[in-house]
Amino acid sequence: MRFVIVGLLLLLMVGCQSNNIEEVINEHGDIQNLESLDKFVENIKNQKKAEINYVQYGIEGQRGVSTLAFDGEQINISHSVDGDFIEEYSCKKIIVETEEGINKYILNECNENLNENVEFLSVPIYK
Repeated sequence: MRFVIVGLLLLLMVGCQSNNIEEVINEHGDIQNLESLDKFVENIKNQKKAEINYVQYGIEGQRGVSTLAFDGEQINISHSVDGDFIEEYSCKKIIVETEEGINKYILNECNENLNENVEFLSVPIYK
């Protein structure tokens, strides 16, 4: 009986632990927690390890997740939709360009040839 109680307590403790990865959520253009993405960009500039999830919902409710993890040297990006792996690649840096009232988050020097840039997210600047 003691083992059953200990086992249940362990399951409860593991189940209650939260995933400490910040999430930026984009529900059809309504973007929540964008400040976490800005913090992620700042951490990369300061060469601090960081990780963030960018969650985007499709029109039929699909949940797309892009996990960006900076390991101190490069950003590793992994994409999945509804839990199914789609692709992964790496980039050297992320920059934010402001153009005509829009902040563009651009992943630089991506893929094996390190010449490709990927526009990750565009967000209107509200004042």
